[in-house]
Amino acid sequence: MKKGIGMKHKLTFSIIIRSTLFWFLCVIVLPFYSILALVIIKLHPRLRHRLILTAARYYNFLLKTVGGIKYTVTGAENIMLDKPAIYAGNHQSAWETMMLSATLPPCVWIMKREVFKIPLFGWAVAGMSTIAIDRSRGEDSLLQVIEQGKDRFALGFSIIMFPEGTRVRPTTRKPFKFGVGKLALSLDVPVVPIAHNSGYCLPKNSFWLYPGVVTVVIGKPIYPDGTNPVLFTEKIQAWVYAQLDEMRA
Repeated sequence: MKKGIGMKHKLTFSIIIRSTLFWFLCVIVLPFYSILALVIIKLHPRLRHRLILTAARYYNFLLKTVGGIKYTVTGAENIMLDKPAIYAGNHQSAWETMMLSATLPPCVWIMKREVFKIPLFGWAVAGMSTIAIDRSRGEDSLLQVIEQGKDRFALGFSIIMFPEGTRVRPTTRKPFKFGVGKLALSLDVPVVPIAHNSGYCLPKNSFWLYPGVVTVVIGKPIYPDGTNPVLFTEKIQAWVYAQLDEMRA
């Protein structure tokens, strides 16, 4: 889907019905997965993750069938199936959190510790071996990620990161935070870059889902080639933004 700058969405009756039904069907399963997370807490992390991950597959199914949001993937052969990696891409909406979880090999997210305290949702998130950080600790929070990252890699998980740090509207550019470079260098693992234009179908902070086809591009793994996390991060950012420029996203 290639959309021009300043694209205007047209809210129709069909979109209102589709969107309302989508979010309703998302919410009604939360109690089930929250209880499931508590019941299976003693299971091995990989098995626990696999069971809770069915929620992401369910949401991905709803996005396509109810929301009318489909997607195409270029570069799927670059997904690393034989060993863990860091998957880093741009962040435009909630769409990619659901799609990436359902599409990539077993991955964990990096989230602020406060998310775990959210009733129902937080319990399910914790059950997926999510890496929790305390942002109030500043630079020390990266040490938390490195320590927990080593543990997750040992369990066979990969890590998903959004180096922009927040959702960014299409055509807007926000410099990548250097944490992704520091983490990759500290753990000595490759970064697989990802670019997409989901913000045109599910805009930032929007309740409405606009039918369309999201373009997803997965790049070749970028391996740490030095000790400078700034330069390494800029290399990842350059690839992602070059893809977004081509998509006009």
